[in-house]
Amino acid sequence: MRQRNAQGIMAALVMIAIAGCNAPPTPDPEGSAPARAESGAAGDPDSKNSLPADEAILQTVYDQVESLDLCDGFYQPEVAQAESRVYRTGDRALVELVCANAAYQSVYAYVAYQPDGAWQPLSLDVFYPDETGQFVRSSEGTVGGLATFDPDQELLTVFSKARGVGDCGSLADYRWSGSELELETFRYQECSDSAEEFVEPADYPQVYP
Repeated sequence: MRQRNAQGIMAALVMIAIAGCNAPPTPDPEGSAPARAESGAAGDPDSKNSLPADEAILQTVYDQVESLDLCDGFYQPEVAQAESRVYRTGDRALVELVCANAAYQSVYAYVAYQPDGAWQPLSLDVFYPDETGQFVRSSEGTVGGLATFDPDQELLTVFSKARGVGDCGSLADYRWSGSELELETFRYQECSDSAEEFVEPADYPQVYP
């Protein structure tokens, strides 16, 4: 497999969403998230113990999306402003930036917003099968799929369809720590051309841990 940069990886994810079950590229170990993490923006300097309104937090992120390429080139401003959300947990917040909508799922980026107004783009760990069938772990700044967040359990779940019917792809759970999204489980189901019984995402073969 050819090495590609982070934008190439995201392009592959969206192509899977649109065209079907294509094998993803080998992830680029030189991911761009660390460089972005140095570019946090300040919120309300007078508020150390409480967060600004959701709209103010989101606007802080919107203002930097394109200059920092938070969406890896897949940014639809009207989608972001209509669908992005802020999940508050204690004195911190998880920002879910909906970068764009594809054929049957969306492209997401996540940001941690801290009590002092600093914010940090987050990376999500995923697994890809290489050409030998072995799974390779990669850290991505964006993810394609259908995402849900349970604020009570502080758990983010991302179901990434490999094709529209949803009979193959991946299912990942991430625990929100207040500063990171830590991978807890990752499941993956290969696509098949043969007629097989539909497998629910929760029953996909477990890759991690």
